[in-house]
Amino acid sequence: MIHVLTIHWHSEDWIDIQLKYLKKHINEPYRVYAFLNDVPQTEKHQEKFFYSSTENIKSHPIKLNLLADLATFAAESDDDYLVFLDGDAFPIESISAFKNKVFPKHPLAAIQRLENNGDTQPHPCFCMTTVGYWNKIQGDWKAGDVKWLDKFGNKVWDVGGQMLKIMQDHQVDWYKLNRSNQHSLHPLLFGVYDDLIYHHGAAFRNPGTRIDRNQVENFEERLKKFRKAKKLMPRWLARKLFLPLKYEVIKNTKNSELVYHSLKEDFYFYKDIGDNND
Repeated sequence: MIHVLTIHWHSEDWIDIQLKYLKKHINEPYRVYAFLNDVPQTEKHQEKFFYSSTENIKSHPIKLNLLADLATFAAESDDDYLVFLDGDAFPIESISAFKNKVFPKHPLAAIQRLENNGDTQPHPCFCMTTVGYWNKIQGDWKAGDVKWLDKFGNKVWDVGGQMLKIMQDHQVDWYKLNRSNQHSLHPLLFGVYDDLIYHHGAAFRNPGTRIDRNQVENFEERLKKFRKAKKLMPRWLARKLFLPLKYEVIKNTKNSELVYHSLKEDFYFYKDIGDNND
């Protein structure tokens, strides 16, 4: 049995899409557990999941940890699998084939977003392991106090920090899914990993990323001006006049909509990402 753990927030747009791709690419028994926070028409969607919760928990990693607790309790065996998956992520090839290829050699597999200024931690947009191993290492998605240096030498921390520490402390040879598609739309968003998982990356939040900051001259100074402006004028006006990433956000939003419409209609959308923009 495979237990898929996911979170949808403020939007219903990705629920049916994710479930459709899961159905196509998992050819063995599986269940889907979800947090549905502020999702429109929640009652209509809840019946689509083995388990769902609308409890108003803000922390993304805590919600993932709770879903893992529920799934491990419901699992029939320690050999059952847990799949952590962002709401805007889904498989584009067989999860079962991947499982059979990777897990004889590795106890855990996860996306590693090196393209995000050199992030090294396991990322929960996709992670797979067994119930028994998750319990053994006392898995935890919180950032904690774990920091690492990005490619510019800056100390950063993010979701998955605790998992990075666990992997290091236990000297785990975990399988890293790195980005396997390159295109002109964005170096971080709209990514395919190990030719297995698609992660949109711009579905539930403002699509301005750390990567975009690299392109903005004097970003920190402009950010300070924006924060000051928010205190002195309406937020919408401050964003319009001073938001450091406003042009990048407009571009990312446009590309997000183009890719979204494509993936709704075509299972092989990922082969054409960026073709019309290069």
